Amino acid sequence: MNRDKTIDNLRGLAMFAMIVIHAASYYLRNKTTLLIWDNLQWAVPVFFFSSFYLFFLKTKEIKKEYLIPFFKKRLTRLLLPYYVFLAAYFFLAFFFDKNHFNSNFFLANFFLYGGSFNWLVLVFVYFTFLMPVIWYLKRHKIIYWGIFALSVASSFYFIFAKPIPFRVILWLPWLSYMFFTTFFIENANKTKKLFLTAILSLVLFFILRQVEINIGHNLTHYENKYPPTLYHLSFGVFWVIILHWLSEKNVFAVFKFDRLLYFLSINSYPLYFIHILVIYMIRWLHLSPPYWPIFFVEIFGLSCLIRILYLRLGRAFARDH
Repeated sequence: MNRDKTIDNLRGLAMFAMIVIHAASYYLRNKTTLLIWDNLQWAVPVFFFSSFYLFFLKTKEIKKEYLIPFFKKRLTRLLLPYYVFLAAYFFLAFFFDKNHFNSNFFLANFFLYGGSFNWLVLVFVYFTFLMPVIWYLKRHKIIYWGIFALSVASSFYFIFAKPIPFRVILWLPWLSYMFFTTFFIENANKTKKLFLTAILSLVLFFILRQVEINIGHNLTHYENKYPPTLYHLSFGVFWVIILHWLSEKNVFAVFKFDRLLYFLSINSYPLYFIHILVIYMIRWLHLSPPYWPIFFVEIFGLSCLIRILYLRLGRAFARDH
C-alpha cells in the first residue's frame, strides 16, 4: 500500500515537535524557551488528525465480522510496545528511581488509570473503539451532529472547570477532531474553504484567549490539554490546516528534510517511548546540559540511534533465520 507523503510529513513534524517540547519543558524559566515550548503544542492535534485521516479516508465499509480483528490488531499495536516500554522503565527505575518503583505506580500505569507518561496511549485506546462508531454514525445525521455539538460544548466547558479524574472524560473533547478530519477529507480540494476554516479557528482561539485572561485561566496549552479545551483545539485546527498546506507545497522537501520526517513518521510510536526512556536516563544520571537545544540534540540523536540499531539488529536476525 502506498504511503501518504503529506501525512508522513505531518506525523514526522509532530514527532520532531514533541521531542523539542519534552526537551524544553525542563528549561521553562527562560521566556524564549517557554514561548517555543508553548507554541509547538500543535504536536498532539497533528498526531490525532493524521491517525483519523488515514482511517476515515481508507475505510469504505465496516462489517461486523471485521471489527474483532480490527480491535485486536490495533490494540496489539498500541499496547504491546507500551508494555515493553513499561517493563524497561521499571527495570531501570529499580536502580535509578526508587520513589517510583512501587506497586501503586506500576498498577496505575499498567491499567492506564494513572501515571505520568501514558495518557496518549489511553486516548488512542479510546479512539480504537470510537472511530468505527463515528464512521457508522455518519449516516445518522442527527446523532452524528449531536455528538459533535456535545464534544465541542465539553471543550468549551473545560475552560471553566476540570473534571476529576480527567482520564475518564479525556476522549470527549478530542472527539471533535474526528469530525474535523471528516470535514477536511470532504473539502480536501477546496483550498479557500479550508483556509477560511483556519482563519476562523485562529479568530476563535484569540477570542477564547481573551476569555481565559478575563477569568484568570492559565494561558499555556499544557494547562488547556488535560482534558483539551476549545482554546487548545482551535489552535490545533489552525496548525493542522497550515502544515498540511505547506506539505502539499513541498516546503518540507527543502534540504531533503522530508526524508528525516519520513523516518520519524514510520517510527513515531516506538520513538515516542524510546525518547521518554532517554530523557529519564539522562536525568537519572545527572547529565542534563545547561541549555535545552543541547538537551534536545542528545535526546533526538540517542533516540534515533537506538531505533536504527534495533532495526538493523532485527534485519540481521531475520537474515540468519
